[in-house]
Amino acid sequence: MSVSIKDVALKAGVSTASVSRVLTNKPGVGAKTAERIRKVMEELDYRPNLGARGLVKQNTGNIAVVVPRGSFILNNPFFSTVLEGIAKGIDQTDYNMMMSFTSSQQKRLLETQAVDGVILFAPRNEELSLEWLESIRLPIVVVGSYLEGSPFPCVRPDDEDGIKQAVDALYQLGHRNIGIVNGPMSSMHSVRCLNGYKKKMDELGLPFSSENVFEIDEFDALKATTEVATFLKKHSNITGVVCSSDYLAIGVIKAANMLGLSVPKDLSVVGADDVPISDFITPALSTVHVDLLGVGQRATSILMNMLEGKQIRKKDVVFKMEYINRSTTDSPKHN
Repeated sequence: MSVSIKDVALKAGVSTASVSRVLTNKPGVGAKTAERIRKVMEELDYRPNLGARGLVKQNTGNIAVVVPRGSFILNNPFFSTVLEGIAKGIDQTDYNMMMSFTSSQQKRLLETQAVDGVILFAPRNEELSLEWLESIRLPIVVVGSYLEGSPFPCVRPDDEDGIKQAVDALYQLGHRNIGIVNGPMSSMHSVRCLNGYKKKMDELGLPFSSENVFEIDEFDALKATTEVATFLKKHSNITGVVCSSDYLAIGVIKAANMLGLSVPKDLSVVGADDVPISDFITPALSTVHVDLLGVGQRATSILMNMLEGKQIRKKDVVFKMEYINRSTTDSPKHN
């Protein structure tokens, strides 16, 4: 038997109007009372009746931007730049943007149907279950990565080809001992980058060695410079490194400096994504460019089409990447 709004109101000791205000994020309910109502909804596994709500109110006027791993992602220039594109896209509509950072916030925001649609940032397979995401019955667009077997439209860079271009650029300069600094394998972005690295090494006739692969448990080499430095010191034969993000590449440069290595004289480094800061650091970072603002704006456009009931024919929208040669790459001193 399904739980009704009256059941929630009765157990919480409030009126149905108070429950409705909490569901739609309207004022008029005290913080403690609202928290009690939410707790009761969770205990009773209450799900709002979307059809009934639609008769009363056509939409909430809100779009949720769900950010797993919260503040870390906002500190990463890849995500902050894509987020700027999303904000620009939403600015062209009548919708408001609501951001969610923690799992409890996300569950409360989405299950109470306080939004009309969702833009989901780079989820990982262990973070959000497909079954739960489908159960909330909201239009969802994934940005930057995708869940294996996901039914939701995804907008992302062509990570695999981007890394292949980076490896090829180092090869053309004369590098033969090329390593990769990558993120965690729980991220499909990391999986695609490693696949691109392996494929290009094979195409070029270069031997693949797992010893030349360094995996970081998060896309934050700045916090792992000691580990990266240990990797570089252990594999001093590596003359060039490709990275699955510019953020990681900046960390690799810092680690090289810790070891007294000159970039690019002693070590060439290539990033990925071409975030705004990559052209302002010294030396300027060679990288593979993708239109990050465009990624965010396209994700918003797709979500708007879904909200209008339009059929989305292309589920996986891939943005091309292009190698940009700057100052962190040069010919190796020796092969």
